[in-house]
Amino acid sequence: MLQSDGTAVCWGANGDADKGQADPPEDVVFTAITAGYEHTCGITDAGDARCWGGNGSGQSTAPSGTFTAIDAGRAHTCALRSDGTAQCWGSNEYGQLDAPEDPSFTAITAGGEHSCGLHEDGRVECWGDNYYQQSTPPDALFYAVSAGTWHTCGIKQDGSIACWGANPDGQAPAEVEGSYQAVSAGSKHTCAVVTDGGSYCWGDDNGYWHEFRVIAVSAGYEHDCWIASDGTVGCNGGNRNGQVSKPSTDTYTSVSAGEGYACGLRTDSALACWGRDSYGIAMPPEGAFQTVSAGRDHACGVRPDGAVVCWGDNSQGKAFPPRGAFRSVNAGDEHTCGLRVDGTVACWGYNNVGQATPPEGTFRSLSAGWEYTCGVRTDGSVVCWGHNHVEEATPLEGTFRSVSAGSEHYACGIRTDDTVICWGYISGQATPPEGLFQMVSVSLTPGEPHICGLGTNGQVTCWGNNDYGQATPPSGSFRSVNAGRSLTCGVRTDGRVVCWGYNGGAAPP
Repeated sequence: MLQSDGTAVCWGANGDADKGQADPPEDVVFTAITAGYEHTCGITDAGDARCWGGNGSGQSTAPSGTFTAIDAGRAHTCALRSDGTAQCWGSNEYGQLDAPEDPSFTAITAGGEHSCGLHEDGRVECWGDNYYQQSTPPDALFYAVSAGTWHTCGIKQDGSIACWGANPDGQAPAEVEGSYQAVSAGSKHTCAVVTDGGSYCWGDDNGYWHEFRVIAVSAGYEHDCWIASDGTVGCNGGNRNGQVSKPSTDTYTSVSAGEGYACGLRTDSALACWGRDSYGIAMPPEGAFQTVSAGRDHACGVRPDGAVVCWGDNSQGKAFPPRGAFRSVNAGDEHTCGLRVDGTVACWGYNNVGQATPPEGTFRSLSAGWEYTCGVRTDGSVVCWGHNHVEEATPLEGTFRSVSAGSEHYACGIRTDDTVICWGYISGQATPPEGLFQMVSVSLTPGEPHICGLGTNGQVTCWGNNDYGQATPPSGSFRSVNAGRSLTCGVRTDGRVVCWGYNGGAAPP
């Protein structure tokens, strides 16, 4: 990412010791930057090309001279000289470096093993690997072009998009109607910026739309990132190497993880959400909040005056809270419950098995899970209501400080002696560890969940399902932790947020 002061910031996989593609040079001002497979390149304010990271094929050994544009591919790089000629360097196994000696190029792009250039007259010319016809553009005039791993897309002069090459995941349709101002071809998907605002992506695990105004977008191998009109950066998609979680200097007081996304309450009382953007869940309302809770497809927060505000999917009315003043709110799978200031509980949304019909009485805290809800009464006892197929809504006796209802099979609570105890179908398969805890969180997962607890020593311990690393927390001291569908997020003692699992990473945007 190129910051407003011209410095580069990178995140995600950083290769072995001899790679370092996420370590840009310090104190260098760039005018353009591009990320390839295991290397990164930029053009300095003096017009020089500078690359860093993997260099096994010479893709990071930039030639001397003055350049105006640059693009990093899989194992090669192409740049546009100030005289309008194209030059490429790195791997040349398929002739992807053999740029035509023509001084009429206005744009250049490097793909997996092919390259393309845009001529002044609007013609696109490609060279290199053509196994999937990715180097054979249609007979049309363009004003932008982008080469992906095995496909290429361009914006035609009427504003529509044409793609060519491999299309097993729908990433390269022959025609995309509409008016677009930018396009980026990734590996299995493609993204474009719509002329009148927003962005649209298509291909594997995509087909989504950003309602807010986007001024730039870039599609990678399994993820994409965009720049909104206010200058903020967001990313979406696979995050095994932290590539969708941009470094941040923001500090938080709490965080809540949902299904492929998370929301945090910043120290300035504003909300920030990141990750999956379905139903607008990654776009929280503006203003001050005192709590936030992320459910599966909707999230809710409590404002300083006690009013509850929800956003995201509103099927079954789960994002339509009642009026009144609340202390806290908890978003579950298809229902939501809130604790009123008088200690009584109100629930709304799906109520097929009574999960949104709370009992009478006053409570200290509550937790909405997968078709059931649990709460700690003012006397310290736990009561649950709703789905109880495997006794997940049959809590153990004793006095508790807090409870977490997550999976359809599993709930946990912290007793007044700071020990964790769980109940439900798989409690014997995921026995909580010994030790003293100050909070526990069960993931909102159908089937086997993962559970994370914050010890009284500030260390996070997780157990249960670990398919995506969601139960492998980083070291360090934390002030809170929250388990989502296949990810977990925690707030460190310095206020920074860190997430781990399927869509986690170093910090939220």
